[in-house]
Amino acid sequence: MGIGRRMGSLVGTRGGIAAACLLVIAVVVGGVFVLRDDESGASPGLAPSPVSPTVTDSGAVSMAGRAPLTGVLTKDALKHPAVTVKISNTPDAHPHRGLAEADLVFVEPIAGATTRLAAIFHSKLPAQVGPVRSLRPMDAALIGPTKGIIASTMADRWVLDYLDKTADLANLGSLRVPSGTYSLDDSRRAPNHVFARPAKLLPLTDRTEPPAPYFSYAADLARSTAQRSGANARSVTVAYGGSATATWTYDARTRRWSRAEKWSRHLIENGGQVAADNVIVLTAARDTSFARAKPSMTILDLFDASGPLKVFTGGKTVNARWTKTGANAPFTFTTTDGSPLLLTPGTTWIECALTNTPVTTK
Repeated sequence: MGIGRRMGSLVGTRGGIAAACLLVIAVVVGGVFVLRDDESGASPGLAPSPVSPTVTDSGAVSMAGRAPLTGVLTKDALKHPAVTVKISNTPDAHPHRGLAEADLVFVEPIAGATTRLAAIFHSKLPAQVGPVRSLRPMDAALIGPTKGIIASTMADRWVLDYLDKTADLANLGSLRVPSGTYSLDDSRRAPNHVFARPAKLLPLTDRTEPPAPYFSYAADLARSTAQRSGANARSVTVAYGGSATATWTYDARTRRWSRAEKWSRHLIENGGQVAADNVIVLTAARDTSFARAKPSMTILDLFDASGPLKVFTGGKTVNARWTKTGANAPFTFTTTDGSPLLLTPGTTWIECALTNTPVTTK
């Protein structure tokens, strides 16, 4: 069913010693002391520690003491909302600024062979993020579950109206905030010269609650669903077309996946190449129910819907299913037999694509 026909009302505005057996790594990031599980849960070549963190009945690790959008152990309370920034992904928008600090990133096909990013920040708030671009209708379903803040360079009036009515978000576009909240970088060419300042957005809303966990996590890499029941994988390519076609390649040294687009490695300004602990390829049907959308605009049908997905974690891949009810409800990810899907703690990128987009795994 098309989401354009389901414009709901806004539903709310507020929304150690034993642990050392897991080989916890202490990391200081941006002045915040963070504890992060080693991705394997053990030294290379060894079995996972027999001393396990608390797990729920589903097998997922308890999120107590963990960042809600990464599942990584943290000593910081993180008592603030998530900030999502819409980011341009055309070649002239690269290298991206601040993107390495994102907890979750959605890649959205928006028109033809063009994609745009929706990067969600909570564990860390970089000084600047961008370059910033406009909203799209599918942001309601993707970002609504965070019940936080979304930053953009606005959108067509009908898109803004739809987001305001449907998504439980503080929609703080560049024309809705005081001057100076966003910054302009004269070294970048318009329209890819606008950058968001997440910390400046927080005081502009009465939202104070952190997001609920977006996904379910295993205690470590070895106990993730992909590692337990998946097939070996070295790379995955999502053929959006043109320069936007994306390829993720597994790095056995870091146990992470690195991203490239057809024309270049995906680089971060002063920060190397984009990498993730989990890569999800989620496919959905096209939503044609928005009467005011141009024929060239790509919109995915992402709530009151379901579909297939592939998860890539630690050099393995597993097929799964997604389902979603309302725009502000979380996704439910399950294996093909209906069991809960468990990611490894860390950063996650979700490549969203139409059902007919070629996806090649090697």
